[in-house]
Amino acid sequence: MSVTMSPSLRTRIGSAALAVGIAAALGLATVPTASAASNSFIAAPNGMVGVSEIITIKAPTAVGQVVTIGLQIGAAAQTLQTTIGSNGFGAVVWTPTAAGAWTINGLGTIASAGSTAATVVPMPTYTVLLAQNSLQLNVNNNLLVGVVAPIGTLAPTGSVALTTGGGAPLAAAALTGSFGSSTSTATVPWTPTAGGPIAIKASYTPASGGQGASTSPISQPNVNSADAPVSLRWPANLFVGTPTVMQAVLGAGFADGTVAFTMDGAGISGSIPTANGVATLQWAPPSSGVHTIAVSYTAAKPTTVGQQPASGTSSQVVSVLPARAADNITVNPPTQPVWSIAQPISMTAGSTVTLVGASASGTPVVFSEQGPCVIAGAVLTALSAGQCQVTAITPGNATLTPGSETYTITVTNPPRKPRR
Repeated sequence: MSVTMSPSLRTRIGSAALAVGIAAALGLATVPTASAASNSFIAAPNGMVGVSEIITIKAPTAVGQVVTIGLQIGAAAQTLQTTIGSNGFGAVVWTPTAAGAWTINGLGTIASAGSTAATVVPMPTYTVLLAQNSLQLNVNNNLLVGVVAPIGTLAPTGSVALTTGGGAPLAAAALTGSFGSSTSTATVPWTPTAGGPIAIKASYTPASGGQGASTSPISQPNVNSADAPVSLRWPANLFVGTPTVMQAVLGAGFADGTVAFTMDGAGISGSIPTANGVATLQWAPPSSGVHTIAVSYTAAKPTTVGQQPASGTSSQVVSVLPARAADNITVNPPTQPVWSIAQPISMTAGSTVTLVGASASGTPVVFSEQGPCVIAGAVLTALSAGQCQVTAITPGNATLTPGSETYTITVTNPPRKPRR
């Protein structure tokens, strides 16, 4: 139910030096040009909901002053402030909370910097259904659903619905819980009325346009008339090295106690107490292939006086998939050859290039920069001679981890005009 990313990728995403741009198809903001190099401007990159970015402000006449910009989308508005440095530049960290076209204006002393626009796209999500391997017939069974925002800082909001593999509705619930900072959860109650195996999937409906909808892989629990002491709750897909949630769920009427998890007979957890009939283990499968996951349970006290504490076990054969690969990124500016991290890329100060990125997962590619460049919309502008680092990032999906590639651009001064 969780996503892993490298520490370097976490740093880039959360860094106050992050500037973001989306592929050209999303539209272009006003771009600083070579002729405007000595004037004021605001460069606001396109972005993604929940991912921090930098808005760059150039205001040479406001050095040392606190300046304000206003951001608006529809009826929603906010202001942000920064101090203009001795080089005439300031930077504002902004985390978009809504998708669509934002307008950014210079206010007060930097009103002359004008306005620009930034297009923000929804955060892609993926949904994970954790269903017990054994459900009880004609009794309420709680299933757990997680909705993951792979990067960023905003957890998804909205609701989830359970359906059969063929789409027949079963139950629904709102996202009310959380697991980590970017995963929302829902406990969905469902009472099976027919026995035997059943194919179930969970679909996520966002509360707004800030996140994308998603559907889980199919789980296949078995519905039994017997009240099992304990059942194993697990996701349909397991990957080597990717942390996942495994849970032990006690049957109706069984007292809280302790559980322990094993894989192929070897312990993968110590003794874990249950709370309200559930115990949770976060665990990363160490090897691929077919394995048997099991959980053993012992009640803390007898159900009635004179009896021994209840106990039981539950096991499930699972197929662990190989480790998730990183999402593959291609950057193909229309006026340049396809970029490679191992080949030189050059620009002239004052020139621009449109950043166009694609990913194997099909999720958007966002761009950040460091050095004497700026990204406005999907356009990278080289401001002065030096070296710029442009990093392309994609959120990935349920089977591909977030991807990252960093390209080095050498910026040179334009040739001098000959004297007459």
